[in-house]
Amino acid sequence: MRLLWLALTVVVAAAQVPVLSQAGPAAAAGDTVRIDVIATDWRGRTVDGLTAADFSLREDGFEQAVDDVRLVKVRGTSGQGDGAQPALIASAADERAEAGRENTRVIGMYLDEYFVSRANTERVRAALHRFVDEDLGPRDLVTIMRPLDSLLKIRMTRDRASLHQAIDKFEGRRGDYEPRTAFERNYIVTERGRAESQRAQTTWSSLNALALHLANLRAGRTSVVFVSEQADPVPRRRGFESLPSSSSVMRTANRSSLSIYVMDPRDDAQRAASADEGPNLLRVLADDTDGALLNPSEFGAGLKQMMADASSYYLVTYRSVRNRDGLFHALYVTAKRPGIQVRARKGFWATTPDEVQRAEWMAHANDPRPVVPLEPPRHASQLIRPWFGFARSGNGKIRVTFVWEPSGRVPGDRGVKTAARLEAKVVGSDGATAFQGTVKERSSAVFYVPPGRVTLTSAVEDSAGQRIDSDIRDVIVRDLRGAVALGTPEVFRTRTARDLRELGADAVAVPVAAREFSRTEHLVIRVPAYAAAQTPVVSATLVSPAKQAMRQLSVEQAGASSPLAQVDLPLAGLASGEYLVNISAGDAAQAEEVVTIRVTN
Repeated sequence: MRLLWLALTVVVAAAQVPVLSQAGPAAAAGDTVRIDVIATDWRGRTVDGLTAADFSLREDGFEQAVDDVRLVKVRGTSGQGDGAQPALIASAADERAEAGRENTRVIGMYLDEYFVSRANTERVRAALHRFVDEDLGPRDLVTIMRPLDSLLKIRMTRDRASLHQAIDKFEGRRGDYEPRTAFERNYIVTERGRAESQRAQTTWSSLNALALHLANLRAGRTSVVFVSEQADPVPRRRGFESLPSSSSVMRTANRSSLSIYVMDPRDDAQRAASADEGPNLLRVLADDTDGALLNPSEFGAGLKQMMADASSYYLVTYRSVRNRDGLFHALYVTAKRPGIQVRARKGFWATTPDEVQRAEWMAHANDPRPVVPLEPPRHASQLIRPWFGFARSGNGKIRVTFVWEPSGRVPGDRGVKTAARLEAKVVGSDGATAFQGTVKERSSAVFYVPPGRVTLTSAVEDSAGQRIDSDIRDVIVRDLRGAVALGTPEVFRTRTARDLRELGADAVAVPVAAREFSRTEHLVIRVPAYAAAQTPVVSATLVSPAKQAMRQLSVEQAGASSPLAQVDLPLAGLASGEYLVNISAGDAAQAEEVVTIRVTN
């Protein structure tokens, strides 16, 4: 009950943090994606004067046209500034206005007391006091958080005295489960195993809330100092799936030009005594957000580098056709000028249509709202067996093929009618209607949609045109761009040599949705195979019901004019049971698809 109360407290508090602005690096406004890029010469000095023509940018291996490049250069970052008196932060409006100024650097600090040893407390305090005194400029804005600080009271400040006071309050408590406050006595468990899980959830929820707050303050690069010795993954529990995790923090950071610089105060002996189990999440967090993992000997230089990174960088803008599919997209940025080194984050998590909708709702929360009809509940009809196939198209969208078959009747059940046709409507992730019309049995509907969620609404009718059921389902259309990719395998059944010849001559044959076949049948599986340079090598393996590889299947490779590869699978001689056909493409199985079939007598 204590863990449940704490989880609900975190969710309610985090829900009141403003939703991530669509102006972040990977959070796109329309089709626009913006990322922060640091350019230096061979001596490590920042390089000014670069234009869009000086950058090469690849998304998921594909070259992108750079639309705009803007240099952000913060001046007056040390000493007593440029003579102008910085404004005081007295309200949320002041905070937003000052954080949006280009001569302002925005820094958040999360001091993870739960995962810092008491012995390292003074080491952390001393490094942060030096940072405040020596590295902050007069216009810099800073906020400091510790576990269980109110997420609703995050506020940036320029007051050095208050920053020093907050640093002095920091005290490492790793391994110490004694409650310090009434809240901890009432709601925080003290049993070690459960306490560690609860503390880890507190860390990720608070750190994500801090990242969200900073993301909403400015469109440029922001920095987070994360002081911790350990970053535990949070075990997923039923009912708590929506709570933030390390992945949530990295998503937020990479959507908002936010970089995390991790200060691990352990010395070499302490680190050797507590070796990492599995991937070091602290390093992953720093590497994947274009930050750094700092050991005690690197605190001073590392924090100075953090401030230098935030003082001179480029905002590079391009247009992406997949910025709302909710997937991770790898980025690779280089400079075309010789002698220039470029550093950028490894990629971004695209927004989903739901996230865009929530952001727009928050932006217009106080506007008069029209009455919006509720979407009908999803319902999968038991009268039909649908199949969806994905393939590339030449317009940047995905070609989707939809076929269906009536489900088999239950023996003796005369009350169930048989489906004969569907009146279908397809709405893509962009909200546009991609298809509307009748789809009969043994026919197909073909439509083109961007990757993401597609909603298919169908009225199921019998042969007399009477509506006997409905089918409303969401289908996730996957992206097929990449160095090597496979579309959805299409299965065709033949019973005679004539069927096989006719299939070979029919380029638009309709695949079957069924996956149960008799030994008297001969299957042909067609799969689209794509590669950036040349047609990839496709192979297929038949796997037995005991999950053992049986044999390699005959594959007719795609020609230069067609991406289709064809797998030949005679069923004669196979025992009854469930088999797998593993299809792979590329030299090292860079893309794989699996077809499951059941063989009957």
